[in-house]
Amino acid sequence: MTTKADDLLRDAVRSGEVSGVVAMATASGSPPYVGAFGARSTVNSSRMTPDTIFQVSALVRPIMAVAGLQLVDSGVLGLDDPLRTVIPALNQPLVLTGFDRNRAPKLRPARGEITLRRVLNHTAGFNVGSWWDALADLERPWWAPPWAGSVSLLADPGSRWLHCSDIDLVAMIIERISGLTVSEYLHSEIFRELGMLDTGFAVGHRSRARVAGGWRKSDFDAGYANFYSSPKDYFEFVEAVLWGDESLLSPESFALLCTNQIGALAVPNSLDIRDARTPGEINFYPEIRLHPQATRKWSLGFMVNTQAVPEGPRAGSLTCAGDADSYCWVDPSARTAGLLFAQPTPYRPDATESVFGGFQRAIYAERESHSRRHRGVVRGPSDD
Repeated sequence: MTTKADDLLRDAVRSGEVSGVVAMATASGSPPYVGAFGARSTVNSSRMTPDTIFQVSALVRPIMAVAGLQLVDSGVLGLDDPLRTVIPALNQPLVLTGFDRNRAPKLRPARGEITLRRVLNHTAGFNVGSWWDALADLERPWWAPPWAGSVSLLADPGSRWLHCSDIDLVAMIIERISGLTVSEYLHSEIFRELGMLDTGFAVGHRSRARVAGGWRKSDFDAGYANFYSSPKDYFEFVEAVLWGDESLLSPESFALLCTNQIGALAVPNSLDIRDARTPGEINFYPEIRLHPQATRKWSLGFMVNTQAVPEGPRAGSLTCAGDADSYCWVDPSARTAGLLFAQPTPYRPDATESVFGGFQRAIYAERESHSRRHRGVVRGPSDD
């Protein structure tokens, strides 16, 4: 039977909003949804399928958060332990307070400790590139500031929410504590546990024909910038979060993963550098564009929506976006979750956001319709 979600996704392909799309959802009281429409690649005639492999970049963030919380559950690392005991370069961080008339940075010792909790909820004080130079076994990226000879922060730990590229730092913590590479750890403790066979930082030769858009080797293959998964795989993780799968985490850690962990601190809404006074006021996360005016918080892995979305997720729902073409959400109070991965068209690069929002509304509408039918309260044509 064709659903509203089917019609929406099929129309998105026909109209050229996306060239191909896969979406999956589960809602308590409704049948699960799986839909795949359009082309996997313009190179050949292959069609989108749930096992199509996408590069979903930052969708690794909540997975890395689960890995970090597993270390906490195992007792080898405290959530509020100073990370300088694991990474000595974090021993004496400095806070940038400004620049003198010669444009030299003015720095002072940071107040407060850098901890795993603060790294995962983005309140450690880091900004993109502000700590890399101090970590001797990482190469300095092109965006690191020239004055970052030591770990340099834009705010005292725990005092402010700041957009932070935290994946490499969490990876380093995992590797130093577990003795495994982060890839080995994730495969052993998460991917194998959930049956996520097509997920990781690389794509095997036999699987490359299933990559959306066609396989392209990246200049960043050596790092963690590339993360790949299929909708089928990643949905296993989404459902594990929704239902609190204790093979992954304790109930206490799931609560940290799924609820506001920044207290009264604010998440900036600025999307344009022209609206910001400092880099820390810019929110680079693609989730922010879905509902720009809504008040948001951060858990230890997801953006937390504090307000209900009209005809969509309830307050307290969680969202993560890999980039402008891959989204997932988890709505604990409605016991609903889903994802959408798309292959964009060159002339509509940002259309996936509206398609994702429409898909969410379609899932909640179907959930409500199914619930009414189940209760036997569907109105007839002559009802008011």
